[in-house]
Amino acid sequence: MLHRFRWFVIAFSMVLALAPFAGIAGAALLALVAGCEINDAARNACFAFGVDLGPWLSSLSMTGALGNITLPALAAVLMFWAVVESACVLFRR
Repeated sequence: MLHRFRWFVIAFSMVLALAPFAGIAGAALLALVAGCEINDAARNACFAFGVDLGPWLSSLSMTGALGNITLPALAAVLMFWAVVESACVLFRR
């Protein structure tokens, strides 16, 4: 049971840390399908499917900035987890 919990915590941490990059991939895919251009400096009008997707694309493309926070947090969690696991292995013997 504890073994599954360990892997769940590691996998959950990785998913949360890499989630902002899913927004970038989604924005790029949606812009490709709709034939729009993503501009980081300003919102471009992008009319597709009867809706202006420009604000959505701009917001989704900017979620990558959260990676500056989540990736170091993931590294800290994984290093802490490695220290805890190492201490458990050392004190078991």
